[in-house]
Amino acid sequence: MSQPNPVDDALLWVDRIVDNHAVVVRAVGEVDLTTAPLLSAQLELAEAVVVPPAPVILDLTRVTFFESAGVNVLLDHHGRCTELGTRLQVVGSRSVTRVLALVGVDKVIQVVSSQPGPPSESPSLA
Repeated sequence: MSQPNPVDDALLWVDRIVDNHAVVVRAVGEVDLTTAPLLSAQLELAEAVVVPPAPVILDLTRVTFFESAGVNVLLDHHGRCTELGTRLQVVGSRSVTRVLALVGVDKVIQVVSSQPGPPSESPSLA
């Protein structure tokens, strides 16, 4: 596993870890119109090093605010990952996964809540 490569913004901190052939992108803070480009840039870097069919895993468990700009980033990178022969998987707090479910993103991208729930609500990323 490689060392984290953190990128810091006043409202969002993002790092990437290469784990075997997969890449984990972790975000902490707020994803909004001003910080979404930072998240997108880190996902682009992850897509450049992932070895398909291993996934790009986006960890949003420590994101405290997530709005439509973040949803657009996820949909954009879902398409990029599909073109690369990999997949984007999202792990989020209940508040993030609720937003994604409300707008239907969970029907397109694998979204997993980090908080335990009934088995049908918390599938494994394996």
